[in-house]
Amino acid sequence: MTPQNTLNADYLIIGSGAVGMAFADTLFHETDATMVIVDRHHGPGGHWNDAYPFVRLHQPSAY
Repeated sequence: MTPQNTLNADYLIIGSGAVGMAFADTLFHETDATMVIVDRHHGPGGHWNDAYPFVRLHQPSAY
């Protein structure tokens, strides 16, 4: 049996689109909860990554 990495969090957020990121932002600013965000894309944007590939943020979302 191979060892597995385990993540522990209060919330698992599926999707880093507008709603997932807004929920994460609210948790971050209004609670002490921990969270893990999972998305099929390598970065934030959700549906926008597929529907509007020509639209990009003017700066990284981390800032």
